[in-house]
Amino acid sequence: MRPILFQVWGMSVFSYGFMIAVAFIAGTALGVREARKRGIETEKVIDLALYLCISGIVGARLVYVLLDLPAYLEEPLEVLRLRDGGLSFHGGLFAAILVGIWFCKRSGVNPWVMADVAAPSIALGYSIARVGCFLNGCCYGLASNLPWAIACAAGDVTRRHPTQIYAALGSLAIFAILMRMRDHKRFPGYLMFLYVGLYSILRFVVEIFRDVPRFIGPLSIAQVASIIVGLAAFASIYLLSEDPGRKAGRTLSGPHVHGQGRS
Repeated sequence: MRPILFQVWGMSVFSYGFMIAVAFIAGTALGVREARKRGIETEKVIDLALYLCISGIVGARLVYVLLDLPAYLEEPLEVLRLRDGGLSFHGGLFAAILVGIWFCKRSGVNPWVMADVAAPSIALGYSIARVGCFLNGCCYGLASNLPWAIACAAGDVTRRHPTQIYAALGSLAIFAILMRMRDHKRFPGYLMFLYVGLYSILRFVVEIFRDVPRFIGPLSIAQVASIIVGLAAFASIYLLSEDPGRKAGRTLSGPHVHGQGRS
């Protein structure tokens, strides 16, 4: 692993933080391009990306800390130690969605249209961020003798499932699916619901191979959350697809939307 990617003038650049920054830049650039097709101003996308980045990190860290609160009560300053990982994606996504809805309503942008814009960017950014986990040596998997198993942390001689790479490749596949369907004719927001559903499946599968505490029987907390969130996402797709009112507004996701409309 390579926790420190390189040094600049004697200062260390950490792999995890660097890849988070790359993920943010790549996701924002993609979002700007997709938003232009829908007539949404570039400035609004960049502003939203900054809000989502900050709220996502805060939400992800908050949920991660709450899930292991006794340990952080003993060492409060560890809450601020982000370079070793320690982020809950479900927490970050939930916080980002809430802030995104608030921002869109304040800015006069249809939040469902913006959700369609954001979904592929999130999938791409997540894939890049998981490479950061791999380089950092966190989020590793169970012991394995498979040919591609590797030692995932400094000083660890045990070969493990590279679950960070599983997650990165899986998210890249989801990104490809979303990009292929970005000109869909379904209801506005469809891509975001689809992303949440597909991500939930991916996370559930990857968790099978991760070295994490089990919450209920063989299931981890993330797997339980994935079941609940995934079912909710696919149920929403079904219900909204059957709703004539939402179908009538599906053209809002087309290329001629100017960021306004029913929210």
